[in-house]
Amino acid sequence: SIPIHSRLLMNMSTKMGGIGLNTPRDKAIPASILATKGTLNTIYNGVFLGQQRTRFMLPDSITSLYADRENNQSTTFQIFNKFAPAIAKICTGDGTSTGISTFINTTPLQKCHDIINKETSSRLREKMITFLPSDSTHNVAEIIDGKMGQGLLDLPRSEEDNRQNNRLFRFNLLRCLRMNIWETTEQLKCPFCKQDFDTKGDHLYQCSHLSKQIKTKMHNKWRDTWHKEMETLIPYIQLTDSKIEKETTGLVRSIKKSNIKPFDTHFNLPIVSKEGHFRCRLSKIGFDMITCNSDTCPSPSRGGSSAKSNNIVASLLSAEKSKFQRGRGSNTSRTDSSSQITVNGEQIIGDLFDDNMQLLPFAISPLGLFGPTINHFLYGTPPPTDYKTLHNIDKSKFPNASKMAHQAFTRTPSNILDRADYIWKSKQRNYHYGGSYKSPDPSTYYTQIFGRTVCKANGSAGLAAIQTLYESKHGPITASSLNDDQISYLLYSSRGRSTSQRSSSQSTQESSQPPPETFFVQNNSDT
Repeated sequence: SIPIHSRLLMNMSTKMGGIGLNTPRDKAIPASILATKGTLNTIYNGVFLGQQRTRFMLPDSITSLYADRENNQSTTFQIFNKFAPAIAKICTGDGTSTGISTFINTTPLQKCHDIINKETSSRLREKMITFLPSDSTHNVAEIIDGKMGQGLLDLPRSEEDNRQNNRLFRFNLLRCLRMNIWETTEQLKCPFCKQDFDTKGDHLYQCSHLSKQIKTKMHNKWRDTWHKEMETLIPYIQLTDSKIEKETTGLVRSIKKSNIKPFDTHFNLPIVSKEGHFRCRLSKIGFDMITCNSDTCPSPSRGGSSAKSNNIVASLLSAEKSKFQRGRGSNTSRTDSSSQITVNGEQIIGDLFDDNMQLLPFAISPLGLFGPTINHFLYGTPPPTDYKTLHNIDKSKFPNASKMAHQAFTRTPSNILDRADYIWKSKQRNYHYGGSYKSPDPSTYYTQIFGRTVCKANGSAGLAAIQTLYESKHGPITASSLNDDQISYLLYSSRGRSTSQRSSSQSTQESSQPPPETFFVQNNSDT
């Protein structure tokens, strides 16, 4: 059966982290009350004919049918009188007779629909969180972020880039709804690192062995996607009038002839801003992509399964910090092989800072939650704590990294997608920005593109990790027997060839997990 939290996620909108399957349980009563409200507004105030025209009043032969609403015994009014106070309180803040009168006569119907939808989503989210299993409570922010659901369902399938093959779609759907990929009640262990292995697939992105196989490809897909979208977005908001660069060398002044590439992609800001340009005193803004894990299975050094998982935002901040410091807390010098110049990460950040360049770490979680720094740049989202102490960088050891991190929230443009929306809406158009009614403006469209990248880059990486897991070790193993009691079905490779058999200890019992071939047998059909 489908877990309660997954059913609630199904009913939540894609922007709230769900997949937007409406249910009468959430929609029927508000829809009935709002339909009756619209009818009563017409009865009491007349038919709306336009902003500059007087309402047409209906004859008494019609309005008399709706007289004495409070005492009317018809089913319609009994339902309305029962639920209208609660709906009116949500829409107007007042559930009394005065509030109901305001609700009927003056509150716009579309505004009521928007308020009710928002309230429904909020209550569904709160209820869903209370039903989340213990392996998902630490990454709630990641689950309700919403990018994955939008990437799965909101982009038009008429474009081939927006389609996913069936195995990728199934994997992403299970991840989006936090459903088990491995259906078993036994405690699982990773056959590579012997650490706890969760049933939701989070360990696929956390295992040091598996991550070696998938992280580079995942990073490169995000780099290429962001570079491609920047070529349209950044000139559109008039933040630059030059080409968007990718992995450029020679940007660090002290080692100009080296092969060091401080940014995955960057753009130059104009020296002299023209009219309409986004004003900024920086010379360059560069982005460095980094993926982090959900920390669902803490390492033995932190206590293993008995340890508390780090909050997902803490994991993202740690990833950002490593980019500002160009290393996880170390300040070691390295010699560039091409120039034979020795330099450390702090010196590189110092050169960039002194030359008025800004580094923005682009941190991404497995389910698509972005780090606070890039969220501030894209959406104007305030940092979770004071930006001065946000990354907890030791100023005495890393003064340049500390200054670069502070500058990301003080001198760098923010909320650029809102600016793109403003530019788009300032002119009348008869088409949608993203080519679909579900992508009406730039901010919605680019969020959906990010969601598509979560599905394709992170989802494909997860499938590749599963394939490595089964081809090398026949899948996760049970904690009760770390040697040969492996949870596995008869395995087929991507060519349809048998590559493993059940272990002898399982010859008399059935495994409860899905067949591995479900995930990586060749399947070219698209969803």
